[in-house]
Amino acid sequence: MKTETRRTLFGAVLLAGLAAAAPLLCLIPLFAPQAVPGPQAGSTDPAGSGTAAPAPAATDRPQPLDILLWDESAGQAVSLPAREYLMGAAACEMPIDWPDEALKAQMVASHSWALYQLAQGDSSGTAITVNSAQCSGWTSAQVLQSRWGDDFAANWQRLGELADTVLYQLVLYDGQPAATCYHAISCGHTQASQRVWAQALPYLQGVDSAWDAQADGYEVTIQYSAQQVSDALYAGLNIDTQGNPDQWFGEILWDSAGYVDTVTVCGQAVTGPQMRSALSLRSACFAIAWQDGQFVITTRGYGHGVGLSQAGARAMAAGGSSWREILAYYFPGTEITDAA
Repeated sequence: MKTETRRTLFGAVLLAGLAAAAPLLCLIPLFAPQAVPGPQAGSTDPAGSGTAAPAPAATDRPQPLDILLWDESAGQAVSLPAREYLMGAAACEMPIDWPDEALKAQMVASHSWALYQLAQGDSSGTAITVNSAQCSGWTSAQVLQSRWGDDFAANWQRLGELADTVLYQLVLYDGQPAATCYHAISCGHTQASQRVWAQALPYLQGVDSAWDAQADGYEVTIQYSAQQVSDALYAGLNIDTQGNPDQWFGEILWDSAGYVDTVTVCGQAVTGPQMRSALSLRSACFAIAWQDGQFVITTRGYGHGVGLSQAGARAMAAGGSSWREILAYYFPGTEITDAA
């Protein structure tokens, strides 16, 4: 995206839920030590229809650790078998009609990401925060049945079968779960972790993701009034706007991936993550212009831009790439391991 004028472009990046990516604070076991001789007790008949959720096959293998989540909608911590977490996470993160290999890549990324977050030592003891009612991060079979209706049984069965194929696979770096974060659509190149958080992770330095330009919602334009922008800048950044709106935004600096690094706002240097948060923008790759008495903002991409591009995963899967190839591409330098 080219800079047209010094005053018309700026942007931001922010990943909700991770203020800073600190180094691993502890090493965690990847699987529970005890063997489970038969199927786990799973979700069955979520709405009294008589349709049982698929259960894993009997196995003597150690089972993956349960995933402890904080569910905002329930206002409490929820402990889930890893298989159930993979199914509910994939259903929230990707449309159910996307290719199998994309859904499997998402499951492994979600699993590894949750274990990475657990290793950060959050005081709550939970891996991540979700909202099951809004299908954000993870949701339950009950919620999915209300969403899918008559298609629930087939969709849930499919998710269970996909989860069974990747339940024991994780993305590791130096023997521990990697920070396999993900976002909907990049701006055409994924972002380096240090542009969003404090730490530069070697496997999160950005890769080309040109497929994303073909994704629905890649480029979106919105309009804000001067009052809306002024209020947002004051509330989010404590910036009190002065003078004509067409003079509020000054010099910008872009990073190599195409996202805005910093922007001068009313004489103050503001980081991209701060600006994206303040204006609630879809992406940090955007342009803004003062036109006909309002701000016109065009964004490219959706999300923080770090790690796995879900649109890119879909395109790679449609082109014949396996879930392993997708994850190896977006997280170079990691290894995908059966850790049991």
